[in-house]
Amino acid sequence: MESPWQRLATLDAALSHRALRLVRRQPWRGMAVFIAHTGDSLLWLVAGLLLWWLGGKLTAMGTRIIITVLLTGALSGALKLLFRRRRPQAEPRGFFLRYDRHGFPSGHATRVGGLMLVLGTMLPPWGAALLAVWGITVCASRVALGLHFAGDIGGGLLFGWLLGLLLLGWLR
Repeated sequence: MESPWQRLATLDAALSHRALRLVRRQPWRGMAVFIAHTGDSLLWLVAGLLLWWLGGKLTAMGTRIIITVLLTGALSGALKLLFRRRRPQAEPRGFFLRYDRHGFPSGHATRVGGLMLVLGTMLPPWGAALLAVWGITVCASRVALGLHFAGDIGGGLLFGWLLGLLLLGWLR
């Protein structure tokens, strides 16, 4: 008899496999790869440093991006080492996946969740809505590409939102 955790893992794998079938063919796969990479930490660090360097009103936004990316990366990495949940792929592909074999929580989802909160408060409502749509799309693409289970994404988003709330309290 399956335990509740085993049933949850089976459901998670089934949901993730269904999403993977959506992007098996071009142009969807190429689009998913592009979208997934828009959530990369290096891209956001460069953007944050650029905004910080430009100065003026952009300094605060750049500072928030840098702090959020560094904090979410460090803490999601520590949690990955604690939980050690394998990714859906049998054999990791790509440079970073050879060294980041664990999937829970998703670093991209954690980063995106944190950025949605800390940047969303600085944007007009339509900008915050676009940021949220982008974030959910990045997360969905990670599952669709077989890089994470849906549960990795959900856990990462929740963790990112919690970190974002803590950062908002600290940054004000």
